[in-house]
This record gives sequence, structure tokens and C-alpha cells, in this order.
Amino acid sequence: MWQPLRRRGFALLWTSQVVSGFGDRITLIGLAYLSWVVTGSTLVTALAVVVSTVPHAIFGLFAGSFADAYGRRRAMVVCDVGRAIVVAALPAAFWLGLPLGVMYALVFAATSFSAVFNPARLALTPDLLEHDELGRGNALLIASDRVVDVAGSLLAGVLVQAVTVLAFYVDAASFLLSAFLLMQIGMSREPRSTLSAAAIWKDARDGLRVIRNVSALWTNTVFSLIAQLSIPVFNSLMPVLIFKAFGGATEYGIAEGAFALGAVAAGLLLPAAFQSMHKGRLVVLGFAAFGLVLLVIARANDFATLVLLLVIAGVANMLSFIPNVTIAQEITPPTYRARVFGARIALLNLTWLPVIFVSGALGDVIGVTPLIAIAGAVTLVTAIAGAFIPAVRDVP
Repeated sequence: MWQPLRRRGFALLWTSQVVSGFGDRITLIGLAYLSWVVTGSTLVTALAVVVSTVPHAIFGLFAGSFADAYGRRRAMVVCDVGRAIVVAALPAAFWLGLPLGVMYALVFAATSFSAVFNPARLALTPDLLEHDELGRGNALLIASDRVVDVAGSLLAGVLVQAVTVLAFYVDAASFLLSAFLLMQIGMSREPRSTLSAAAIWKDARDGLRVIRNVSALWTNTVFSLIAQLSIPVFNSLMPVLIFKAFGGATEYGIAEGAFALGAVAAGLLLPAAFQSMHKGRLVVLGFAAFGLVLLVIARANDFATLVLLLVIAGVANMLSFIPNVTIAQEITPPTYRARVFGARIALLNLTWLPVIFVSGALGDVIGVTPLIAIAGAVTLVTAIAGAFIPAVRDVP
């Protein structure tokens, strides 16, 4: 599991993500909590998730192209510095009594940097590891992220409840330290090409073309897009469910930590599973389990039961996510990785946006638990269908 950390470049990447991850949860929990306190609206609270989704949908297609052209590590450093500046402005917006929409705009700007950062990170990881280390490296990165999520979510819930917007300064500081660590990664060569609107648009089209023309990648992408339609419902309605039925920001932080704890457990177990199961079957199993757990979550009557179910949901989510990322990294031509991951992230978020809006609006009308149950059923049925599709099920 820990073998990839022997490589200095990967160890620096891993450490930077651990550092920034501690502050990351504060933005989501803080914005969602402030939205609920100020408005009491399911739809407005769901917009906290929308704000962190829209930039990936708008810019994701071009973000990977930018990262490939500018240099993946360089792009990540610039994005970390940009996110630190924007997040640090959130307390001032609150103290000045500016409308909630201004805070949403600042988070939108911060997430726009994330839209470049995320595909760059996914594309950089294989450059720092040998091919046979990639699965373990992905599991380590994602499991470590979830460990940080456990502590970060608990800390965020307590901080936001106690000091509200001051907590955003922790997030900003973590981004600056992450940027410093990324700057220490030595790259034997980091290609850099001329940046222009025409070149970035061409590269973005190339990313889509690779997805469409590589049969295994296309099948995996379509299946994953459908199976993950439950995630935006889960992400946008879970804070509302907790605020309405179980408590405030502290309980939300505990719930987020429980989900992350399950993901940690899966991250520790998956390297062994890679040796005994096809990655395609792990993806199908993970989606089936996640859909089933959402059906049970919709019927949870007490907070302790909900926390336990969220731990199981975290395990199920990682069972599909880690092998899914590894599959895409392995079958994508190396020079196109950031473009392909940017395109996949954009497609994912374009499918998520209408789901978030619809579920947020319907949540005020019919309640959140029926919608969570419907979302779980969609993912479960999709996973069952995938079990009968060899191109999905039998990816080694």
C-alpha cells in the first residue's frame, strides 16, 4: 500500500493533498450551513453544491487542455494560489453584509480553479509512478483524502458552528502550503506549448474524440455517467436531511466524516482486491452497493443509524471510484490524459447539474427521502445492467 511513497515526486503530491484536504471540507460545510441558516430553503442550500459543480461543467472540457498545454504541475500550483486568494476573501464578504450571492460567486471562482486542478492531478499521477504502482498509488491518494475528510469534516463542523466564516482562513492557508509542496516536485520534463483559444479548443475536441474512439473508454464513460446520477442527489440533499431531522453543522460534519471513514476502509482494502478481481467487476459491485445503501438511508429514523449507513456508503463509493479512475488512466494515451479527464469531468458535471436543480426544487415539495430512494434505485438498476455487459464487467 505504502510503496508508492518511496518515490519523492509522488510523496510530495500526496503530502500536498493531505494538507489542502484538511481545509477543503470547510468551504462546502460552511457555505451549506450559512445558506440554510440564512434562508431555510432546500433549493438554496442545494445551490451550495451547484456552485461547486457548475465550473466543472463549464470549464472542465477546456481545463484538461489547459493543463496539458501549460504543464500539469505548473497548472496545479497556479490553481492552489488562486484558490487561496479567493477563499480568503469569503470572511470579508460576510462581514461587509454583502448578499449571499457574493459568497456563492467567490466559491464559484475557487471551484473554477479546481476545475483545472483536478484533471491535472489525475493526469500527473501516472507520470510519478511505474505502471504496476498505479493502482496502489490511486488507492493511497484517495484513501488518504478520505482520512483527511474524516478529521477535516469533524473540524469543519465544529469550527463553522463556533466561528462561522473565520474557518475559511484555514482553507486558504492549506492551499498555499499545498502550492509550496507541489513546487518541490522535480519533473525531468514538463512539456509546455503555446496557449491560445484555438489550440485549447482543438485539444478539448481531441479529448472528446479519444473518449469516443477508444471503445473501452467510451463504454466505461457512458456506464459511469448513468450509474453516478445518484451522487448529485446524495450530495445536495444530505445536508438538508441532516439540518431538518438531526441537527446543524456539527452533525453534518459528523455525517461527512462517517462517509469519509468508510472510504478510508475501502482504500486500505482495495490494493488487495486489485490482485484478485477484475477492476470492471469492482466498479459494478461498488455501484450496486451504493445504490442499495441509498435505498436504506432513505428509511433511516435516527442519527446513529444514518452515520453507520454513511460509513457503508463510503466503502461502496470507493469500490467503484478507485478502479474506475485506474481503468481510465491505463487505457488513455499518456499525452491525452489531462484532456480526457477534463472532458470526463465536464460530462459528469453536465449530467449532474439538472439533477441537482430538479432534486433541490422537488425536495421542498415532496421531501428529500423519496428522492434519495429514487436515486439509489437508478444506480442499483444501472449496476445490475452493467453486470451483463462484458465491456463493463470484464475490464482486467
